[in-house]
Amino acid sequence: MGRRTDFELAGTRALVTGAGSGIGRAIAVELARKGTRVLAVDIHGDTAEKTALACSEVGPGAHGLACDVADLAAVHRLADTVAGEHGPLDVLVNNAGVGMSGRLHDMTIDDWRWIRSVNLDGVVHCCHTFGPALVEQGHGHVVNVASALGYTMRATEPAYVSTKAAVLALSQCLRADWDESGVGVTAVCPGLINTPMVEAARFVGDDGEMAGKAGRVFRRGHPPELVARDVIVAIRVNKAVARSRVGGEARVVGAPVPAGAAPAAHRPPSAVSAVATRPPVAPGGGARRRPHPAARSRSRGLVATAPHGLAGGGRDRFWRIVLWRSWLDRPFGTATAST
Repeated sequence: MGRRTDFELAGTRALVTGAGSGIGRAIAVELARKGTRVLAVDIHGDTAEKTALACSEVGPGAHGLACDVADLAAVHRLADTVAGEHGPLDVLVNNAGVGMSGRLHDMTIDDWRWIRSVNLDGVVHCCHTFGPALVEQGHGHVVNVASALGYTMRATEPAYVSTKAAVLALSQCLRADWDESGVGVTAVCPGLINTPMVEAARFVGDDGEMAGKAGRVFRRGHPPELVARDVIVAIRVNKAVARSRVGGEARVVGAPVPAGAAPAAHRPPSAVSAVATRPPVAPGGGARRRPHPAARSRSRGLVATAPHGLAGGGRDRFWRIVLWRSWLDRPFGTATAST
């Protein structure tokens, strides 16, 4: 059957985790504007209630609920409350997440378990708990908030990158599994977003300088409301991965790569959206295209191959993104404020 691509949000019910601030709050409010009854969930009940109040001011009734998504028993209790007091869900948004920056040898196993329990296990807990009902009713949509750093390998963010890459992979697997039942699944990969998440992040092996630099950079990030708007579009048209419009640092994966472009492992991650604009040349469809000569950024020794077929402004934009990445990749621990 497959999920329809004209999902109507008015009159639906959505549960949003991590809704107390940042991207989660922005998504909850934007859903309310579209006529959705929102259940705003956060580990802090007071912030969840504040988001619910904001949702009620722009849309139908909303409710704030407290839950630690890392605790499976707590998620089960949340599901019982939702079923008993509110009714079935139509949309599930798994946004709750935490940040951590630091090299593997500087973190403890408890650090690893902490970030994994929220960023990955929290998504699994909610999908496992609420997903079967969506599949059984034959319609609905799940949004899992990953990060652009989910496919940007960085020495200083192994834990954050790994958990967000896993969320991206899980989302693609669930989409393949649930699509025929009428349930869509979208992975959202935001870039540099101005949210309070960086303030609560862990910076292991840091004397305070790295945290200060990260805070200053993310305060200049894009507003979370832009991500929320892209999420609404993704739900309506059933996108596999949300194409964020918040700048070159928010990339899209999963699209075909043009013939002649370097393999993804050898391209700067921010080039993914740039090269994913043209389908591959069919066998026998013409002479093989030569890739653009490689260019090296002196500041970082960054090597990138511009795909042939990006003409004019598209090619210029590609190189601007590459140079932007050479600046962003300066080591100051930036993996913490995407969600």
